[in-house]
Amino acid sequence: MTIMPRKETYIDHREDLSSGVMERTVLQGNAMLTELNGRLRKLTALLLEGRGLYAILDEMEAMLDNPVVVVREHDKAWLSRGLRDTEPTEIWPLLQSLTYRQLDRGAGEGYVPLTNSVRVYVKPIPEQKTKQSYLAAVEHKRELRPLDKLSIDRLASLVGMELANVEAVREVEDKYLDQFLHDWLTGKIVSEADWKLRAEVCGCLIPEGTALVAALIGLPETDGSTDRLREACRLLRSERGRTAEGLLVAPVGDDLAAVLSIPQEKLAEGERESALFAALTELLESLKEHLGEPELKLYAGRAAHRPDGLQGSWTQAKHARQVAEVCALPGEVIAYDKLGVYSLLYLIPSGEEREQFLNRYSLPLQMADRKGGGRLMETLEMFFRCNGNIKLTSERLFAHYNTIVYRLEKVQAILGVSLDDPEDRLQLHLALKLGQITPSSAPN
Repeated sequence: MTIMPRKETYIDHREDLSSGVMERTVLQGNAMLTELNGRLRKLTALLLEGRGLYAILDEMEAMLDNPVVVVREHDKAWLSRGLRDTEPTEIWPLLQSLTYRQLDRGAGEGYVPLTNSVRVYVKPIPEQKTKQSYLAAVEHKRELRPLDKLSIDRLASLVGMELANVEAVREVEDKYLDQFLHDWLTGKIVSEADWKLRAEVCGCLIPEGTALVAALIGLPETDGSTDRLREACRLLRSERGRTAEGLLVAPVGDDLAAVLSIPQEKLAEGERESALFAALTELLESLKEHLGEPELKLYAGRAAHRPDGLQGSWTQAKHARQVAEVCALPGEVIAYDKLGVYSLLYLIPSGEEREQFLNRYSLPLQMADRKGGGRLMETLEMFFRCNGNIKLTSERLFAHYNTIVYRLEKVQAILGVSLDDPEDRLQLHLALKLGQITPSSAPN
């Protein structure tokens, strides 16, 4: 006779099995929670000790047995030791993929596949008053475990705190640097001892035998915007923007100033002008890339061979910008030494001779324009810009060809000159430029 087991026996077995599974799950959860708390305590201790971001990333790499990276817009990536110590050629494809744009495009959280078939686990870093950043763990040695991913999710907040510390330190340093460069360029640092002390505090030690060049960075359509200038400064001082060796930047008034240090051997006698121009051109291309401004221009003074000569170089850079804009000089790099005759016009001070020259060639046309003479000054200036081509002048001014001819004939009649005479054309052209340039004394 078959004896059927009691129903209660099956129920007891199911309860024992369920209880065992729950106990194992709780134990595993407790073990994971204990290890997670240990990781959090270790990273928190590094943060409180002020060991810095790289120490935190190196410790995270040891915990995860995989390298970790912090990426942020406009900055170079912060790498843990496993990537920092690797040959650049080996990790270059990986670094090309580990960009802010790539991670942001990949939804910015969870697993993100990279172009080189490497997976990274990404977590947005919570930050206040700073741009979005990401913490990424690269599956380089092994796959990440659930504990590893949970650790990254929790540790991202600690990394965000350290990034906030980095930003706070940068902000203070930038203020000191801004004031130092402003005082240096405007001649408010009067003694060499004072200059050396402040340069050391700001980390701006200039090696011996270095020439200094002050340049004005011509940002298009800034209108002296303080926010635009400070944003440009921030980009150029960021980890990504620190590519031009020896470059210092700061807002000075409504302008963005740059100080470029060049070793003297690069300014050999007889080749100084070409070497300086090449250095400025290289700098301009770097500035265009990091500021995202393809229409950028650079106005530079002469090289100063002593720190106290930088004020004169800065004054020359500003003069170069004014002359280039007034005289519509071509080119993206305008050096003071290349202004030629325009620098001479700029240096002509107010005086009787200057006024007589302008009264002879400019004032009669200005008076005629005020009386409704037909835009004579504008037409004459465009005529010279078009190299005497009347057809091109009419197109640029959106006026009929015969209208331009009439205006030019009226100019000749009022002034008693002939535009076919090279000497008369020279006098008129100089008068136009001289009237546009503000009189000034020679720069230092």
